[in-house]
Amino acid sequence: MTLVLAWQMIEGLAVVADTRFGSASRTVGEAGPKIFSVPIVLNKHGKFVETEKCRLPSMGFAFAGNVFAGQTANGLASTCLQNLLVVNDFDNGPTVSEVADLYARCAALVVNERRRWEKTDIHIFDGLVFGRSTPASPAQAFHISIEINEDAVAISKASEVAQVGSGALVCLGSGNAKVAEIVEKARETETDVMPTILDPLKILREVMDDPDVPSVAGFQQFAVATPSGVELRPGLRPIMSEMVNPFLEGGPSVLMQQRLEYQILGFDMGDIGNVGQYFTGATHFASG
Repeated sequence: MTLVLAWQMIEGLAVVADTRFGSASRTVGEAGPKIFSVPIVLNKHGKFVETEKCRLPSMGFAFAGNVFAGQTANGLASTCLQNLLVVNDFDNGPTVSEVADLYARCAALVVNERRRWEKTDIHIFDGLVFGRSTPASPAQAFHISIEINEDAVAISKASEVAQVGSGALVCLGSGNAKVAEIVEKARETETDVMPTILDPLKILREVMDDPDVPSVAGFQQFAVATPSGVELRPGLRPIMSEMVNPFLEGGPSVLMQQRLEYQILGFDMGDIGNVGQYFTGATHFASG
């Protein structure tokens, strides 16, 4: 399972998730992507073989739950969204609501296909579709929920997450109770002069460090729905290491020093390297 948090920030709607992958109550990886940028492309047939294309700002998809089903649903939906056919002139493309409805249909198809082979509820996941219908529109988020009906068939729906617009912290997946506990504790000291300021990245880190929530761990993945589209961003995390104290007189023999490291899904960006002449850290988030 995974914990996905969403909230409104100055640039737009932000989403963060942990990166642990598990299977059969055991960890199989700690570098698993749970948030995806979704390209949206309008296509218009040209006079001959060629196709004219209009690339729109990307939207985003995040999920918590069954990894195979979540990633497969994203594969279905994102393929559709790159092949949208227009008959007349290019327009603004699909709205966030319409993209969320597509993801809901894909989610039900995928879960029902998986249940043909193993009729359990382990294939279910929660999804979050987010983005802007136009660059000038406010960011929106839709929850993709799946349930098994009385005929043992998976059905799904997309519901707008209204709390996003009011500045609330939205939670999906594991650790909801722990998040509520952390928020409640922070608000106990709130006053009119000193209101509570929540840091979702620190909240996620606290849940990841809690042994009572073992399914939420690994590293942090982050995205934000800017007016130009959803951006996935690398993390900038502090790394503490020991160094010998060169000034031993009256001080400790060992000092702690801090350095900052760019990472993506826990991988050091120095190991990933540049893309040609381009460094891949133009933007970042403060990874916990």
